[in-house]
Amino acid sequence: NDPIILTIYATGAPDLTLIDLPGITRVPVKGSDQKDDVEKVTREMTLHYINDPRTIVLAVLPANQDMSVSDSLQLARQVDPQGLRSIGVITKIDIMDQGTDAATMLRGEDVPLRLGYVGVKMRSQQDIVNKKPVKDSLKDEKDWFENHRVYSKLPPGLVGTPVLIDKLTQILFKHIRRFLPEIKKEINEKRRSVQDRLDELGEGVPLDTAERVQVMWTLVTDYCEMFKNTIRGKYDRKLQRYLVNLGSQGQNSSGGNKIRTIMNDFLVDFCETKITSNMSDDDIDRAIRLHEGDSLPGFPSPDTFEFLALPHLQQLSIPSVECVHDVSSALDVLAQRMAHAVFRRFPRMAEAVLTMTQNIIQEQKDEARRIVEEQVTCYIGYLFTNDPDYLTQHGSMEPMYKSQQPPKPAPPVEEEKKEPGMMEKGFEKVKDGSKQAYQTVSSTVGSMLKKNEAQERRQARYSGPFVAEIRKRLDSYFEVTVRNIRDSVPKAIGFYLVRAVQDKLQFALLSELNKPDKLSEMLGEPPHIVEERRTLHNQLQVLQKASAVLTRDPTLAAIAFEAEEEEPPPSKPPPKAPAGYAPPAPAPAPVVSKAPVSTVSTAPRPGLGAPSPAPKSGIFGASPAPGGRNPLFDDTKRGDKLFD
Repeated sequence: NDPIILTIYATGAPDLTLIDLPGITRVPVKGSDQKDDVEKVTREMTLHYINDPRTIVLAVLPANQDMSVSDSLQLARQVDPQGLRSIGVITKIDIMDQGTDAATMLRGEDVPLRLGYVGVKMRSQQDIVNKKPVKDSLKDEKDWFENHRVYSKLPPGLVGTPVLIDKLTQILFKHIRRFLPEIKKEINEKRRSVQDRLDELGEGVPLDTAERVQVMWTLVTDYCEMFKNTIRGKYDRKLQRYLVNLGSQGQNSSGGNKIRTIMNDFLVDFCETKITSNMSDDDIDRAIRLHEGDSLPGFPSPDTFEFLALPHLQQLSIPSVECVHDVSSALDVLAQRMAHAVFRRFPRMAEAVLTMTQNIIQEQKDEARRIVEEQVTCYIGYLFTNDPDYLTQHGSMEPMYKSQQPPKPAPPVEEEKKEPGMMEKGFEKVKDGSKQAYQTVSSTVGSMLKKNEAQERRQARYSGPFVAEIRKRLDSYFEVTVRNIRDSVPKAIGFYLVRAVQDKLQFALLSELNKPDKLSEMLGEPPHIVEERRTLHNQLQVLQKASAVLTRDPTLAAIAFEAEEEEPPPSKPPPKAPAGYAPPAPAPAPVVSKAPVSTVSTAPRPGLGAPSPAPKSGIFGASPAPGGRNPLFDDTKRGDKLFD
């Protein structure tokens, strides 16, 4: 898919870029380098160019072939269904069978096109072998059409290469007017992006030792500042410029945000946990009696509290160490991201800097892990707290006694005493008798209940409010411990790992890399960086020339101004170009052979001069005014786009 570029110079011809596309080859030719998928390759190659809305499609079809089977018309309708940029070109009109003609084809009666058809009579192969001039060929073509029995009676504007040139000139003028503001904007944006990338790559590796040290010093300083600013969340313009080349990786959250998220999530699952939720009253009572030993009953040991709390406190040690590992991994990923962005020109230096950074992170990680493990061991091995809430609510047994006391009853209301009557005296006698019977029964039941209570006291000595108080103290102390560890462990990690790496990084890198024998090795650019810089320089030159043409050329400047300031209404057609006027369009035209589909690019090319006079040669000999070769398609992945 690499184009073959041919530039033709002539004193008078339209200034065009003509792209000759191959026909849709269906069967590979024997003895050639064509493969079995040649049809797919040629079709994709054609669509690659004609899909661009800034190209004009010349659908070339022979007159001695049925139009309904034309590949060129089918592809033109596929990419341009409204027919705004498709012109039919009918060739081989002079070798049709006797008694047939292409009049219906030229009038568009078979397959209509909005821009119509133009019939042309080209040079034969014998004329090409005999080197017949194009000027003579155009004269012969004109005489042939004027003397033909059918084509001489057709309306003007349907046959002849000059007609095709005029039609193409008018359509090209409209396209330039339509797309010029967009082209200018795209050229300026591309210039900025190319210049930014060149600034990032720099001029090249200096040879002087002092300049090499300066380059190394600048890169290491940028790396360390970006590392610190990313962790602390500061906006860094250098970082944004470097991360442009990282694509989606540059959009991820910053290193500082990641570290803060890890610390915020530390022990978050233990915050709402009640360690006694799975303990029954019997478990607590059994633990109290287990640690009484042979001492006097009724005086529980403090070891009971440690026995119940220690298994749950030991669960906090593993998440603490994991937090150190997670923060260290976040710093490692951040260092890799920064090194790939800053030292992209020098892979060896990036590898050396990244290795040293990882070593520093590992050293500080071991130190932070040791300190964190010691802190957590202190919380587990020695139970103590000065938490005011715990001391106020659970520092004494007074809250338990207060909750155990029943509420005071309200004082009874005194009633006035009255003399009892006959009925009241009778009720009193009946009441006295029933009272004696009730006392007899209650004394029997009371003796049985006292025996059961004595047995229960011998079986469970601690229960009720005391066990509930132990449960509250366990939950409260575990909550206090989790809160303290959540504060102290992230602080230790932040100081002994995160801050220590930032403080040591720049000094260690500069001390290790500032050696002449290492600089020459690490500052060697890989070949692809050198090639990229050369390509970018060429692109920038082409874009600068294109921008200069669009700015200095009075005709293009006037067209651009009109297109930007005045947009014609849809119902009103754009103004036609004056007769014989060829606007400065894309670039010198390649020589075109006969092919089903041809395209004309409408993007202006750099180095164009003033509009050429009326063409003296056909479109297939088109070229700019003399004065020097125009660098057409220096970056030619797509021949029809200047800045692809």
